[in-house]
Amino acid sequence: MALSRQKWLTMATYASTLTAVFLVLLKAAAWLLSGSVSILASFADSLIDLAASALNLIAVRVALKPADANHTFGHGKAEGLSALAQSAFIGGSAVFLLLNAVHRLINPEQVQYTGWGIGVMLISVAVTLALVTFQRYVLRQTVSQAVEADRLHYLSDILSNAVVLAALVMAAYGWHTADAWLALGLAVWMFKNAADIGKGAVNTLMDKTLSAETLNAIRQAALSVNAVAGVHNLKTRQAGNTVFVQLHISMDGAMSLETSHQAAKSVEDKIKALFEEADVIVHTDPVHTTL
Repeated sequence: MALSRQKWLTMATYASTLTAVFLVLLKAAAWLLSGSVSILASFADSLIDLAASALNLIAVRVALKPADANHTFGHGKAEGLSALAQSAFIGGSAVFLLLNAVHRLINPEQVQYTGWGIGVMLISVAVTLALVTFQRYVLRQTVSQAVEADRLHYLSDILSNAVVLAALVMAAYGWHTADAWLALGLAVWMFKNAADIGKGAVNTLMDKTLSAETLNAIRQAALSVNAVAGVHNLKTRQAGNTVFVQLHISMDGAMSLETSHQAAKSVEDKIKALFEEADVIVHTDPVHTTL
């Protein structure tokens, strides 16, 4: 039996939050046992991850709530707000990473990590990789701005730890500025992802229309109904997983009310079939032909 979108997103957000809790506890224990400053820094980073995951969990729970008297279009835009917050988290991390990389290039330092630090990073990479793989699988089952943003957030963590491990290897061969150059590249990648996530979130919150290809598919679906002579005033937007469509269709003015209603219902059904979830409003306009 196929799982519902609600169950997929619930599992994804709880998996993210539990992963963050596990990493916080792991790094706290490692820091208390080793006293390593590098582990303390990683612990602080995981606290931020936990806050982001908790925010994501709350946002998705809100977004999944059905429409009510005060929110007649549903709560889907909560995902856009969460994605915007995740964009800020990733962008902030990129700024921090960039500043540290520039500092290392100006003032080169030998990269040093204790056995505890390396062990914690390896475990963190393995656990986070499992989470990102699961999130990717969930995104193949359904669409979610919030989960996609969270996945990119944790993917940046994996790459950050991988950069440190790669720098340790390179430092062993005498290249002590490798971590700074790798960090610069990672910062640029994180900035791009933060910008993409932020752009998508703003487009959702500002009710940007759907793509030209999608608009054309909607028009063709409406025109496939025999009684429809034309389509105009097409308006679309998306919030969460729900696509909202409003359009006017032109039909013969001599057509009976019942026939025009059935035609409009057929148009609505055909458009809904294009999406996983859609709210469609069809307005009929009479066209009078002169002989």
